[in-house]
Amino acid sequence: MNIENIPNFSQEDFSQLLEQSLHNQPKEGAIVKGKIVNVSGDTVYIDVGLKSEGRVSINEFTNKDLKIGDEVDIYIDRFEGKNGCTQLSREKVAKELAWNKFEELNASDSSINGKIIGKVNKGGFAVDIEGILAFLPGSQLDIRPVKDPSILMNVDQPFKILKIDREQGNVVVSRRAILEESRKEAKNELLSGIKEGMTFNGVVKNITNYGAFIDLGDIDGLLHITDISWDKISHPSEKISLGQELKLVVTKYNPEAQRVSLGLKQLTENPWEGLEKKYAVGTKHKGKVLSISDYGAFIELEKSIEGLVYLNEIDWNTKNTHPIKLVNIGDEVETIVLDIDINKHRISLSIKQCTNNPWKSFADNYPIGTKVKAIVKKIVDFGLFVNIIENGKENDLDLLVPAVEINWDDNPKNALKSFKIGDEIQGVVLNSDLERERVTISIKQFEENNYKEVIDKLIKAEVVTCKVTEVTDEGLYVEAPENVKGFIKKFDLSKHKDQQKPDRFTVGDKIDAKVISYDKNKKILNFSVKVLEIAEEKKAIAEYGSVDSGASLGDILGAAIEKQEKDNKKDNK
Repeated sequence: MNIENIPNFSQEDFSQLLEQSLHNQPKEGAIVKGKIVNVSGDTVYIDVGLKSEGRVSINEFTNKDLKIGDEVDIYIDRFEGKNGCTQLSREKVAKELAWNKFEELNASDSSINGKIIGKVNKGGFAVDIEGILAFLPGSQLDIRPVKDPSILMNVDQPFKILKIDREQGNVVVSRRAILEESRKEAKNELLSGIKEGMTFNGVVKNITNYGAFIDLGDIDGLLHITDISWDKISHPSEKISLGQELKLVVTKYNPEAQRVSLGLKQLTENPWEGLEKKYAVGTKHKGKVLSISDYGAFIELEKSIEGLVYLNEIDWNTKNTHPIKLVNIGDEVETIVLDIDINKHRISLSIKQCTNNPWKSFADNYPIGTKVKAIVKKIVDFGLFVNIIENGKENDLDLLVPAVEINWDDNPKNALKSFKIGDEIQGVVLNSDLERERVTISIKQFEENNYKEVIDKLIKAEVVTCKVTEVTDEGLYVEAPENVKGFIKKFDLSKHKDQQKPDRFTVGDKIDAKVISYDKNKKILNFSVKVLEIAEEKKAIAEYGSVDSGASLGDILGAAIEKQEKDNKKDNK
């Protein structure tokens, strides 16, 4: 060989060639192409480009018909195994390819087929996927609990890879994720064509106080308690049961929330159709008390037709009384229709309006301004509730005496303190409100009217006999008939100055005087002895003479007194 034909490599070229050579060398843990160089017994010798051939058991090959020169994919386990030979594996080729495939499928969120081959102690199942055992948690077996998992064993089916740990050799898969995707697609397809009025067959999946959830296959719908039956029911279980198959109609569909509302009663004849004339407002009907609530009683007018009597329509005087104290379940009652709404299936009834309105009767018999006697039945912060006395008996209507109508002087709270249950009061009808069923009684205005009458009598009287109740430097406080309060000022005690002394009197003394004025603000009469004396003197002079005729005032008054005594004796005879 001519030495001049030998290539001349630089140091840089040599380094590149060496790196390329090392790069092309097979590595441990890699899958390479190998050539079969010999088959002896159950051993296959394969050249993978290393110093020595590697050996593989023929049992690792699916195809046992191997020939010298065939190329096969082989896994380099170790460069130097036993006896210094390269250790190769055909089985690990399949596993390595499977791991690569798992990683690709996991990255692309794709599925892979496998078979459930048995249970594991961890509470799940073992799945054979292309020769690799994967773990299937029990919660990932199905959407719903599976009573008999054996029907799913050894069946080729798709799984979704949830987790891969190549180093630990762990793979976690899910069958449920595949079913959920499939159900979601079917659900979307079903919902895209769903319309109100469509009918479905479904199974009662769950029952709650407000209705039932119905399994329609790929979607669930809600059957509300009000759409189960035309009859009034208190719980869905009265009409349906778990697992029951039903035919239902779509009553409402919300595309945004993907919520389906179902109806059962809508597939039967509506008993409310055409009832507007039969139960027209104002017509009377007999019914039976079906149930009682805090706010009223439900009356069965006929099968599947009920009306409601609110508490305030049961009796004319039902304030703060529970309906159960007014009616009993099963009672036959007469009612009158107040309102009817066919669309909402509601009839409002009244029992009390089938009887005479006692509030109207009261207003007719006791016009505003009428004086009444009553018994205190209840005391509240804002007044007194009383029952009037009619013909010696108590009327059961609760009438109100507002606290501000008790008296003129005290504040309302103090005024209430002077009463107790059972007290008899007198008042005057202040107001009658038939619509609100309220009658207002006033005590103070009754007293004011009486007071005015008494005051008028006292003012017209020539002489009023008063009793001294208090002696002061300014005058005397007195009490006139009918407990009327009065005052006599010091200079009104006598026409004579030497007699204008309050201390001449003591509490309890009686004194004649005349009314001279009325103080509306203080509600007190002003009396005068002085004015009475002057008036009596003028009268005596007019009847029995005058000072100018020569008679003294003493003679004139003496004659007047003597005549008065004679007149009194005649009257006594």
